[in-house]
Amino acid sequence: MSSNRVEEIKKEDKKAFKSFAIMMVISAMIGAIIGGGSIYLQENIGDNISEFLLNALMIITPYASLVLSILVIIVSVVIYSNSRKKLKLWNQSDDQEEIIDNIEEKLSYVLLFASVNLIIGFFFFGAGMGLFSEDSYGKVILFFFGFIVCVVSTVLIQNKVVNLEKEINPFLNGSVYDFKFSQKWLDSCDEAIKLNVYKSSFKAYKSITNTCLILWIVCVLGYNFFDFGIMPLVMVTIIWLVQTIAYCIESIKCSKNKIN
Repeated sequence: MSSNRVEEIKKEDKKAFKSFAIMMVISAMIGAIIGGGSIYLQENIGDNISEFLLNALMIITPYASLVLSILVIIVSVVIYSNSRKKLKLWNQSDDQEEIIDNIEEKLSYVLLFASVNLIIGFFFFGAGMGLFSEDSYGKVILFFFGFIVCVVSTVLIQNKVVNLEKEINPFLNGSVYDFKFSQKWLDSCDEAIKLNVYKSSFKAYKSITNTCLILWIVCVLGYNFFDFGIMPLVMVTIIWLVQTIAYCIESIKCSKNKIN
């Protein structure tokens, strides 16, 4: 490596270090404020917050999954029907490429709504298992039914969207009901779609890393001031480790394939 390049690297580090040091000082100040605020909250309204959250969950948990799933189903049916009509219109035309772009964007939002609804459904299912006793038969049956509707509707919506995507792009393959769907779908994608997937994956990796750091702070504060226990911290650490290790190992594999 030439001496000029070494000097360039040193200058780049020196320039970046100033901003880094400032951010560390600001972060330390914010941490001190949050820590002091947490002590105040614990002493004054900590128990009230916990009780309020539990009461709110007790009220909404039996109905949340069912209501949200019905809303997602309605929105998905409307968007899907509109997209199919637009696809039919596109098939009768030769130069309306923006129609396809609009359809695929709308379908992506449908998948987003369905996926978010599924995650929220799992949350309320877990909350219901912890909140309700066997004496609350009506509520237990209701949140079980809501969870089933959530899971089934998500799978059916994803299947409809994927099949419509395959009509738009005949080169795409894979069935939602296939356990190897993700790999088959990615293998059938063209380079443009794969590049979009890779960019989105890297963005998701960065977002999860930042989120894990924030959750780590919340868990540490909660462990000391709100009696969260150690398990939330353990779970966040596991998620953080898994996504970091998986990313690094896959990056190493890709580098080896590139060399070979």
